[in-house]
Amino acid sequence: MEMILNDAAPAPARRTKRQLQALKTKDRLFVAAVKMINEKGYENVSVEDITSAANVAKGTFYTHFESKEAVVHYTFQNSDAIYLKASAQAKSPDFLTTVTRFVRLSYTEFEKRGRGIMKAMISNYFSAPGRNFYGQDRKLYQCLEQMVEDGKRQQVLDGSRPNEWYISLLMSSLAGIEIIWCFDFLDRSLADMAEDAIRATATGMMKQADSF
Repeated sequence: MEMILNDAAPAPARRTKRQLQALKTKDRLFVAAVKMINEKGYENVSVEDITSAANVAKGTFYTHFESKEAVVHYTFQNSDAIYLKASAQAKSPDFLTTVTRFVRLSYTEFEKRGRGIMKAMISNYFSAPGRNFYGQDRKLYQCLEQMVEDGKRQQVLDGSRPNEWYISLLMSSLAGIEIIWCFDFLDRSLADMAEDAIRATATGMMKQADSF
């Protein structure tokens, strides 16, 4: 299971062997945690389960993560790296194409993680009141804001409406799909559901711009 890391350490060319080994160990712990959470559910997984699956000592876990909850928070950092990569790949001269491609690329990666870790992330939306997972400092917000700005320049979005209005609609649509997918008994693709939802939302926003 390949994960994209988003670490604050120096650029790879300047990392020491010890730093590189530490990153590999952290990634191994993260991958093991995601696997165990998907298999057993977040509440049923212990730190010992994670370290055993990663084949490392229990103390090693606390070198990289303060707690099991920190693994979930790290998943949000991991998501930021995915959003940035998807944004660069999705860019096109057409607003609707860009935003739907961005969502398709991002949620294809998120689907690979599994429902268990997604459920844990959703639970942390509500159990960590001091954290704003949809704030303006998040890469998702910043990527969507750039797309909205492009949509205004292309004159397919109403330029008089604030960016926050558009971004809120798009993010609400995605958050809703994440929740639905976690409990979807039809076993539909997360990427398909997210792309369909964001296309409908974005098309509606564009139609509203046409009415002005």
